[in-house]
Amino acid sequence: MKHTKTLALVGATFIGSTMAVAALADTPMIREVAHMATDTAPKRVINNAEARLSTDADGATMTMKTAELTPGHVTTAWWVIVTRPELCETSPCEAEDIIGRAERVGTQIIYADGAVNSPEGKARFAGFLPSGSVEAGWYDQALDNPTKMEVHLVLNDHGPLIPEIAASMLTTYRGGCSDESLPPPFPASAKADGVPGPNTCQLIQAAIFMQDGKASN
Repeated sequence: MKHTKTLALVGATFIGSTMAVAALADTPMIREVAHMATDTAPKRVINNAEARLSTDADGATMTMKTAELTPGHVTTAWWVIVTRPELCETSPCEAEDIIGRAERVGTQIIYADGAVNSPEGKARFAGFLPSGSVEAGWYDQALDNPTKMEVHLVLNDHGPLIPEIAASMLTTYRGGCSDESLPPPFPASAKADGVPGPNTCQLIQAAIFMQDGKASN
């Protein structure tokens, strides 16, 4: 029964993603997807992976297809928005501004989609983020001008699927994650979002969209 419920949840996630893909504009911006840099390895672009973004006055639509994920792990995709990117110290904006100076640069972070990685280590994500106020975001920041905001699409690895908390792992930031694996600078709103678990979670991949026409990766 638990396995059946998990499959139903994954199926519902896939249907929602498919509907969002259908809403994607005909001429989106297309960017590479890359492994995020770590203390031991530099950023590295992933072959045959891409992210697409379309924005207008109504909001933003994204899709992402990627690879080189851990088979069977849960991965969630996140909108990381900077509404005043011109105030960042770097371009594109980096974590020191996005998290460290969130109020100054107008940061908003909110869930986009979730999936269980395929046996080949692949996954697809899609989502729509409407303009205006954001009720479930990490910060108190509205999205008033989607065509001007800098957008980072970031993937979080939640570790292997735990059927008992599958819904939380697929739809929240810290679902399945241990306290020790959550980055200390992240706000309390992020760390309270989901059911804790024993897994070590990690931000793993990202695509960056700078809406001034410049390449970001």
